[in-house]
Amino acid sequence: MVDLSTKYLGLTLKNPIIAGSSPLTTSLDSLKKCEDAGIGAVVLKSIFEEQIENDSDLKVTENEAYLTHSDAYEFVKNASMDREIDAYLTLLEDAKKSLDIPVIASINCRKNGAWIEYANRFVTCGADAIELNHYIVAADREVDGTAIEKEYLSLVKAARKQTKAPLSLKMGSSFSSLSNLLWKLDELSIDGVVLFNRFFSPDINIETMKMAPAAMLSSEEEYAQSLRWTALMSAELHYDICASRGIHDGKTVIKQLLAGAKSVQVCSVLLKEGLASVSKMTSELEAWMDRHEYAHIVDFNGKLAQERIADPSSWERSQYIKSILGAQKS
Repeated sequence: MVDLSTKYLGLTLKNPIIAGSSPLTTSLDSLKKCEDAGIGAVVLKSIFEEQIENDSDLKVTENEAYLTHSDAYEFVKNASMDREIDAYLTLLEDAKKSLDIPVIASINCRKNGAWIEYANRFVTCGADAIELNHYIVAADREVDGTAIEKEYLSLVKAARKQTKAPLSLKMGSSFSSLSNLLWKLDELSIDGVVLFNRFFSPDINIETMKMAPAAMLSSEEEYAQSLRWTALMSAELHYDICASRGIHDGKTVIKQLLAGAKSVQVCSVLLKEGLASVSKMTSELEAWMDRHEYAHIVDFNGKLAQERIADPSSWERSQYIKSILGAQKS
């Protein structure tokens, strides 16, 4: 009998498959269903700084006629924000009481500020770890890449100072030197990174000629980028890598583990195919391990990381023409 357990952020997971932040992790009932389906850990639906601020501003606008006192504005705004936070804390507390798997709280931060202070409140309410989400659309031509990277580092540094709980950063890949940024994060004693986040993308409805959201669910082909960077960096960093995006089956889970990921986050496949997809992935992983005579994930985890293969440069090649010709032949 193979053992699928793994360590991620210092936490013991019964298997490496984590339910990422999504509509499936926004209520206690759905969280229980995730656990029953065999998920190794859950990330609660992200609490969004921007959304809560917008909601609180709307509440102020609705009560504007009554805000004649200067303190009333702050009272109504803060009360609205506190209700949102309290609802999240209640979900977190209930999840920890009801689930036997690790529960990770997620904070989507716009900037380094008051939201970092909530990390300890989440830990006090039982969060096993904190996952930070941060994304900057670098549209200001006056701001260079170094400034963008410094903002990420400043955010993690502030969060690390605020809490000793396991801390991870879910991030994108749009950096001029991703390896350098990942190395600098290592110096801040972060516990893990999630590669890569799938951010909101705008689209255009050509009939109404208005902005519309692009498709938010990943396709099976999207795992290649996280696979490459996991393999490039996993053996160089002290913290854990959790691979994300485009992971739809057990084969891709195996690939990410071979590249050095300690765990994977899934979302789109759960929304597309349902929670039954979890058992399909774990069964495929078990069968592969049994076939290759691996008793534990640690026996092969990172086996194909860049530093551990005969031709390390193969993970860095970008042979576009060769890939196209190979695809045509197959």
